[in-house]
Amino acid sequence: MDRGRIIHIAVFMIFVGIPTSATFYPPLVSRFTNLLQLNPISIWLGRLGVLLVVVYLGNRLLNVLGTRSTSGTHEDASEDMTLQDLDKIEGCIERQGVAWKGTAHLNRNNITNIEVPFDPICPNCQTGFIDTTDDPSFQEQRQNPGYSPKAQSIPVFSCPNNNCGHTVERNAEQHDAARRLFERYARQIVESTDEDYSLRALVENIHGPVTPQAVWKRYTEVVDDDQVSTNCFH
Repeated sequence: MDRGRIIHIAVFMIFVGIPTSATFYPPLVSRFTNLLQLNPISIWLGRLGVLLVVVYLGNRLLNVLGTRSTSGTHEDASEDMTLQDLDKIEGCIERQGVAWKGTAHLNRNNITNIEVPFDPICPNCQTGFIDTTDDPSFQEQRQNPGYSPKAQSIPVFSCPNNNCGHTVERNAEQHDAARRLFERYARQIVESTDEDYSLRALVENIHGPVTPQAVWKRYTEVVDDDQVSTNCFH
């Protein structure tokens, strides 16, 4: 037992224990006060004991309530620090069979820049697509000698993974559409306040480290939208 606890117990016995005994167990104190002719003092000791007990219990109650309040304040402060330290959100947009990875850069929970590189990703195996064309086979050309093979070529995104082979037709507006969608969703997260998909609500419900991708993963669990995806994360 440390010195501080011993002193605390001794002070409690002197200023609370003895006066309380004078009130609730007079025989214990009366002999001592009769011997020293201190009977009037025993009366005041009793009253003082009751008062000190009330003060002591009130102080203990305030300490308990204060601890709980401080604990809640610390949790809020920790959460605010996490939000302040979060400098970006990383997410995926999946549209027309193609996944695009976007990054929303933050400064004090405000978006400062949106990046969605032209780097199409296969949503099935997370391999980067290659730009190519889907040309008619030699057999098709022989069966249809009247048309130009060049005119029948179709631009596509093709997955180079031999175990996947996912191929989708590409067009000029796919990337721009993905960028607009990602910016819309990122601003919905940052600019919302009371919704389940607000940044604060998402951070509160992340079980584990709060990372740029963890925020988006939690967002996909909250919203019901097939275009909000995690299929660009390796």
